[in-house]
Amino acid sequence: MSERRFQRIGLVFHPQRPHARGLAEAVAEVLRETGREPVLISSEELRDGALVSGWDLALTFGGDGLLLHVARYAAPAGVPLLGINLGRVGFLTEIEPEEWAEQLQKVWEGRYWIERRLMLTAYQIREGQRRGPYPALNDVVVGRMGLGRVVRIRAEIDGRYFTTYIGDGLIVATPTGSTAYALAAGGPILPPELKNIVLVPIAPHLSLDRAVVLDEGARVSLTVHTEGKAALTVDGMGDYPLEEGDRVEIAAAPFSACFLRLRDRSYFYRLLAARLRRMVADEDAR
Repeated sequence: MSERRFQRIGLVFHPQRPHARGLAEAVAEVLRETGREPVLISSEELRDGALVSGWDLALTFGGDGLLLHVARYAAPAGVPLLGINLGRVGFLTEIEPEEWAEQLQKVWEGRYWIERRLMLTAYQIREGQRRGPYPALNDVVVGRMGLGRVVRIRAEIDGRYFTTYIGDGLIVATPTGSTAYALAAGGPILPPELKNIVLVPIAPHLSLDRAVVLDEGARVSLTVHTEGKAALTVDGMGDYPLEEGDRVEIAAAPFSACFLRLRDRSYFYRLLAARLRRMVADEDAR
């Protein structure tokens, strides 16, 4: 049981999801009736961490992608997250749309637990100029853009040379991201509350082809060498062009993403098993 008081609540809806705004407005009306202060906002308007700094809770109406987007603003401000699932996978979201009234009542009564997930912070360094920070809940990816030559990535861990990756790129993932792109690239699956960082090469060519699990405190430095085009991608959003000699520095963020959970603590393994069964079924259907 928790005694946290949720008074000012941000309701972030995905503008392209059918019924997302309508459902958010319905929830906002109920919140007003109970004396709370809803703040209704589209995800397209959420571009400034100052917008969420006064919230007690961020309630999202969309899929996992929306939660990834909101987390980069909510987590640094210490605002917990709770997702109403209007997407497909639902690995991060917690509430199905038809049960929102019942489930939110559990929240108001304190019948939830807090799940803290590691986040990463990435910086891009070019000719001594530092760009960022770029917070990530899933992963930071350094890779080639489009079809072309392979990219060479010199990797250092805690200031010491580790290896040079040659291929399509490298994924630096959190445990949350271990079930996303990193899984598709052959990486291990980690429980969400672990604090490890995972390095997963993408289509490696004559270089290290195994995933490497690092300690939470590890600092990763990636220097790009390529004759083609390369980019830095954070949680699948936005491509920041990388040039020859650019460096990307990645480490655990000084804050965590906090999720309100209403299910029991073994929920992750049930979701994982269901997803793996679906993946097998999809493959058999091809």
